Amino acid sequence: MMAALDRFWRLIVTAVSFATFGLGGLFIALVVFPLINLFIRDRAKRTEFAQATVHRIWRFYVRFMAAIGTLTYEVHGAELLRADRGTLVIANHPSLLDIVFIMSLMEHTQCVVKSGVWNNPFMRGVVTAANYIPNTGDPEKLLDDCVEALQAGSNLVIFPEGSRTPRGGKRKIQRGFAHIAMRSKAPLRLVTVSCDPPTLLKGEPWYSIPPRRPHWVIRVHEHIEIEPDTAEPAIAVRRLCARVERRIEESLAA
Repeated sequence: MMAALDRFWRLIVTAVSFATFGLGGLFIALVVFPLINLFIRDRAKRTEFAQATVHRIWRFYVRFMAAIGTLTYEVHGAELLRADRGTLVIANHPSLLDIVFIMSLMEHTQCVVKSGVWNNPFMRGVVTAANYIPNTGDPEKLLDDCVEALQAGSNLVIFPEGSRTPRGGKRKIQRGFAHIAMRSKAPLRLVTVSCDPPTLLKGEPWYSIPPRRPHWVIRVHEHIEIEPDTAEPAIAVRRLCARVERRIEESLAA
């Protein structure tokens, strides 16, 4: 009986969390960011203010979810992320909330967003103000834009898997981040994310809640040094991908 009541309550607070996300996001997109775009005309100042706003919104949202009992979480090494500048932050991607947790820890951060988001009339003001990087399907332009952002001093968050890890699936690291790292020479920061029990996985609806309240652990690790490599660029990229994949697996298994 108690287990059934607990599950019902967690379903309610999960629904409240997602409703808050949707309605809050709509208000921010239709009111907050249009005002930012209207009153802050200097692009650099607007970008800085918008990114800081996103950071504070996500930080509030994470704390809100914890306060109403949707989830619990712990963060190790947050001070490392707060101090990073011009850093390429890479992380594994087990759940829908990974980007929320990471950006709640970093005040000035860019990320890559799908072209559909840029074409969305509700979201275009947000991503424009925050100067996020559009993925238009042109790999070379995307690479150039990412390198330019890092060299300008912005942090950049990328999930090397490209999308969430499917339940029971093996992580498959794509090479895009390695090309960015090799070309930009930016510091490479690893973050690992785990969630127990797993929830909000790829292809699973929000109401498919786990048997108990999920607990997230976010660990910020040391920089991964990009060692001089005299091999062909394609070989050097494969080696870096292998190092990152091995480091992720070791960190999650520890």
